[in-house]
Amino acid sequence: MRRNGSKRSSSAVARAASCANVAYVARHAAEFGTTTGRVAIDMVTVRWRKRGMVDGQIAGHLRHYKDSGAELIMGSGRFVAPKTLEVRLNGGGTRVLAADQIFLNLGRQATIPDVPGLKAATPLTNIEALELDRVPPHLIVLGGGYVGLEFSQARRFGSRVTIIQQGSQLLSQEDPDVADEMQRILSDEGVQCLVAAQTLRVHGRSEKDVTLEVRTPAGEQRIEGSDLLVAVGRTASTAGIGLEEASVELDARGYVRVNERLETTASDVWAIGECAGSPQFTHASVDDFRIIS
Repeated sequence: MRRNGSKRSSSAVARAASCANVAYVARHAAEFGTTTGRVAIDMVTVRWRKRGMVDGQIAGHLRHYKDSGAELIMGSGRFVAPKTLEVRLNGGGTRVLAADQIFLNLGRQATIPDVPGLKAATPLTNIEALELDRVPPHLIVLGGGYVGLEFSQARRFGSRVTIIQQGSQLLSQEDPDVADEMQRILSDEGVQCLVAAQTLRVHGRSEKDVTLEVRTPAGEQRIEGSDLLVAVGRTASTAGIGLEEASVELDARGYVRVNERLETTASDVWAIGECAGSPQFTHASVDDFRIIS
């Protein structure tokens, strides 16, 4: 049972970042002895390139399913009993499926923190940001982790970019010297980085005019921008699918509780990848497959 395409999203971010790098190199071509004219950004083409990559990956996965002989059912599923799923089919109707063994590959979704005014501001997540057909004049990125820094590459398209990180450093899981060097590189490219900054309130709407009230070590500030992207982490997609009906327990963080063999608390039910709390990288999910196979 699989819920979302977070791995495809990660690849799409990388594709968009590569487009931003091309724009950066073109603007700095003179430093390499190459003279160019005015560099213009066509975000419709950038989006088309990203969509082509995603469509190609989807087509490849569909071919693998077909070649394997496995039946692929597209729809929204939830447990209605142990080892029994009811699926609302995308094309209409429902099916009830029962199996001896079940593998959960549910993925995660962007977390929207409980900050006053944030939800009402309809912020971008990694999904919506990759569908933009324009360059944001001023992109405010809430979160200084891997995803936030990847999307800060909008600076290379020509956006003004401000990163707001609640932790004491960017990339909180990395060594301080790595985080400091990354902040230096971003700052040299014109990205404003506010660390140890707490977002108190959000006003306005993203993609129009949005203002964040932020408390920093230097005092409170108001950050005004055109677009707001939330990249403060991800939440396991485990809610609303009837896991309690299948006797599948969650841990305190909302991930499926598993042992070292990725077995859940229900007999003959396993969890794979991000929903099991595994690191959110493709190679980690591939290794989960190795463990259960």
